[in-house]
Amino acid sequence: MLLIPFVLFVFLVMAITCAGYVLFVRPGARLHLLAGVVETPRVPSRRGFSDVLEMLGGLVPVSPQDVAVTRTELAAAGYRSRQAVTVFYGIKLAVAIGSFILDVLFRQHVFSNPILRLVSLIGAPVLGYMAVGYALDALGSRRAEALRLALPDALDLMVVSSEGGSALDQAMLKVSQELKPVHPALAEEFAIVNFEMLAGKPREEALRNLGERVREPELRKFTSVLVQTDRFGTSMIETLRSQAEYMRVRRRQMAHEKAAKVGVKIIFPIFFLCFPAMLIVVAGPGILQLIKNLFPMMRQMH
Repeated sequence: MLLIPFVLFVFLVMAITCAGYVLFVRPGARLHLLAGVVETPRVPSRRGFSDVLEMLGGLVPVSPQDVAVTRTELAAAGYRSRQAVTVFYGIKLAVAIGSFILDVLFRQHVFSNPILRLVSLIGAPVLGYMAVGYALDALGSRRAEALRLALPDALDLMVVSSEGGSALDQAMLKVSQELKPVHPALAEEFAIVNFEMLAGKPREEALRNLGERVREPELRKFTSVLVQTDRFGTSMIETLRSQAEYMRVRRRQMAHEKAAKVGVKIIFPIFFLCFPAMLIVVAGPGILQLIKNLFPMMRQMH
């Protein structure tokens, strides 16, 4: 009987701690260090938690191939700093250790079978370690979705800038400045392209790097079109205008496709959630009266 109040107390303490951490400690500023394009000097007094994660990440044995794949996934999610990979593995190790501690504390109350307790002792850290990777995949997919939704607006602005006499480099720089408050992900990607071209990379290589960094196929198509246009010297304005129109038509078609699937998807929550509740409300009183009157009659007959 004391387990439920203890679990509620632990949940309340964790909720208050998380709320204070989010509202007052400002972890977003630390995560921004991972996504920063320019390296920020390390300040031990303000990055103590990140330093601990980086130290834990150094304890994880990983191969260079895994590091390269992880760095690509982190870049797709928006985290590009030098210590991003180490901090990521530190988070995975910390979550695994936390899952192991929670399993040791609560497995006696959750599982009564000794075999299940042993399996949970091994499985909980493994699931916690893998859950961080799934979270990174979700962040990458969400960023790709944001890039896809922002691309038509960026193309329209690039058309306006190109019609005003700006070259492709100046148009992308202007778009990155104007779209930063509204679409920060795409503005950051365009800013990186400009930084690479300012550093001396050819325009074609910088555009191809943009397509390789992200997971969004539409943005890769856009970079391929720009590369072909720049290589063959065709009209940049017409290319951007046609690409923007294609993106808007594609986004409208995807919206219609999702709307058409709603009728099928809504069957399951109606059948498993709404229908039982309606059945209880409508047929419940009749079933109770039937049980109340039928069972005594059956006993009298016997």
